[in-house]
Amino acid sequence: MALFRRKQTETAASEPETRAFPTPPPAPRPDGLRDFDEQRRYVLDLLNPLAPFGVSLLDAVGLVLNESIQAEQAWPASSIKEGDVLVRKGTRIHPRLVGLVAALGINKVITRPRPRVAVIPVGRPSQALAGGRDLASYLVAAELQSLGAQVWHVPGSAYDEPELAELIGDQMIRADLLVTTGGFEADEVSIEAVLSQIGVADTAPVAITPGRQQGFALVGDDFVPLLALPSDPVAAHILLVTLAGPATRKLVGADTVLPALERARVAQPVSVTPGLLTCAHVVASESGTLTFRPRRSGVDALVSINRANGLALLSSKDGHIDIGTWVDYIPLDR
Repeated sequence: MALFRRKQTETAASEPETRAFPTPPPAPRPDGLRDFDEQRRYVLDLLNPLAPFGVSLLDAVGLVLNESIQAEQAWPASSIKEGDVLVRKGTRIHPRLVGLVAALGINKVITRPRPRVAVIPVGRPSQALAGGRDLASYLVAAELQSLGAQVWHVPGSAYDEPELAELIGDQMIRADLLVTTGGFEADEVSIEAVLSQIGVADTAPVAITPGRQQGFALVGDDFVPLLALPSDPVAAHILLVTLAGPATRKLVGADTVLPALERARVAQPVSVTPGLLTCAHVVASESGTLTFRPRRSGVDALVSINRANGLALLSSKDGHIDIGTWVDYIPLDR
C-alpha cells in the first residue's frame, strides 16, 4: 500500500502529492489523548522487519537468529532428542552459543542485521552559544546500543528548523530508524514543524506520563521511520523502554517485541495522574516489593534512573494506589 496518496483532482498529474500514513492513526479518547497501548501497536505495525541474510557462524556474533535451530538427531548421553529446539528464532547470537551451533555441524546461519539507528538531539536556540548538552540523547543512544542496534549519536544539536531538517536528512541514508530527543518544549526547535516539512508526521499527545509529548513520522523518499522523544531524560528513558526498544526488536523480526512484565507489591502509597498510564522508576527488592524514587531533573534524574532496576506501570481512576497493591513493572537489568 502506498504511503502517500495523491489528491483526486482533474490536475492530479501536475499537483504535488498529499502525504498520509498507510492507515489512519488511532482515534483520540474523549479527553483528546491517544491510548498508549493503541498508539504503540499502531507504530509497531507500520515497521517492517529487516531482510534476513546468510552469514558465516563466526561473523554472526551479535546478530539475531532468523530461524530456530533444531536437533536433527538425538545426542548420546544427553537429554537432547531429535526435533528439540536448541536455539530459538530471535535469539541474539553470543560467543557461547557459537560452540553449540558448531557442534551441530552448522557453519552458516540465517540472521537479521543489526538495526542502524541514528539518534539526533534537538537543541534550544538559547543554548547555541552556551554549549548546552542534551542528556536524553546520550542515554537513549547507549540504551539502544545495548539492545544490539548499530547506533550513530549525532554530535551537537540543531538550533533552528532548517538546520534540524538538514541534520535529519543527512542521517536518512544510513539509518533503518531515526530517533530524536527534544523539540516539544516552548524554547526548543519545533520537531512537529520540521517533520511536517520532510515527511508524514503524527505528534498527537498520548495518555502516558512522563512522555505524553511524543511523535512518529515517515520521512524522506524512502519513508524512514522516526520516533520523536522528549528532551526530559526521565520521559525519554520511559519511551525508550516502552516504545523505542520494542521498535528495534520489531526490526530484527523478534517474535516478542514488548518488554517482559513482572508483578510486585508497592511498598508505599503512590499518587498517579487519573486516566494516564503513569510510569515510575523503582527499586524492586528480592522480597517482591517496589520502592519508588523521587522524581528528579537534570543530572539528578540520571542518578535516579541509574539506581533503579525496574519501571513501574501504574494506573488508577481516583489517582491513588494503596500500599501493598499489586502492580506491573518492567525489569531493567535484563
